[in-house]
Amino acid sequence: MVSTFVALILAIFIGIFICYPPPPLTKNLEKWQNEGDYVIYENKIIFYKVFSPDIPGKGEGSVLCLHGFPSSSYDWVKIVEDLKNNFKNVIVFDFLGFGFSEKPVSYNYTITEQADISLYLLQHLQVHKVHLLSHDYGDTVALEILARLKKNEIKGVTIKSLSMLNGGIFQDTHHPRFLQKVLLYPVLGRFLSKFVFYNIFSIGFSEVFGTNKPTADEMWEFWVCLRYKDGTGVLADVINFLPERKKYNERWVGALKSIDIPVQMIYGPADPVNPSPQFNQVFKKLVPQHKLVELDSKIGHYPQWEDPARVAAEFIKFVQSVPN
Repeated sequence: MVSTFVALILAIFIGIFICYPPPPLTKNLEKWQNEGDYVIYENKIIFYKVFSPDIPGKGEGSVLCLHGFPSSSYDWVKIVEDLKNNFKNVIVFDFLGFGFSEKPVSYNYTITEQADISLYLLQHLQVHKVHLLSHDYGDTVALEILARLKKNEIKGVTIKSLSMLNGGIFQDTHHPRFLQKVLLYPVLGRFLSKFVFYNIFSIGFSEVFGTNKPTADEMWEFWVCLRYKDGTGVLADVINFLPERKKYNERWVGALKSIDIPVQMIYGPADPVNPSPQFNQVFKKLVPQHKLVELDSKIGHYPQWEDPARVAAEFIKFVQSVPN
């Protein structure tokens, strides 16, 4: 009798939690969404925004920003103002399954498709030359694009350069967080993803930052973006990128080793996901031809959020050094 009662209460609790609506968008997120646009890729809705200089004709070149896991294009909000006045276009978008883009359930999310979407968006916007700026998950998407570039599989657009931020691009130096490991379990991960609530998220997410952690309001906005369209419900599907990194390690790291376009890594060393000095040492050993910019020792996994002015300055300086 008692066990039946407990099971009933648990079932009611689960039902309430699963059906509990996502929190409303903040004013900042409403503005971000309302000023953006959507493109349809193979019947799936992808959100994007294009930033242009305040003074028409001031900037040159285009930038495509590729965000990280589990966040969104809003990751770039602190640096787009600095970037947009130096370039003709700064393009940000939400990968499939993230932010304001569509989040299909029980879907086979792949890095390959995210790269397809990235290139399709450039085609849609009629961008023929672009500099890539990527972070975390976006770094892996960028490496897939490099692999295609190396094999001359990209048509209609020239990739001028790549700047990465704190990505888990090397298997030996990457340390997934506890929640990421749990999500990898086929049944358990899918079940538990339904019960990720704010306190669990904020504690785990804040750990990847250095001393310049998000404010309470900023942390809430990260959470609201994740919860939009039940984003927590697809985490167990999106996390497929971790085993993909192992499966395609030779292809992606191989492309980084052999690519002949300018590449740099802007790195926050207070990063528990890609800790120093292991990451620095492996980067310098495997790809000594590429530039490594090490930020202040207090900067962690989200450099564009923790030290936006320095990241923007390093990116702009690097791009200006790339031959036209």
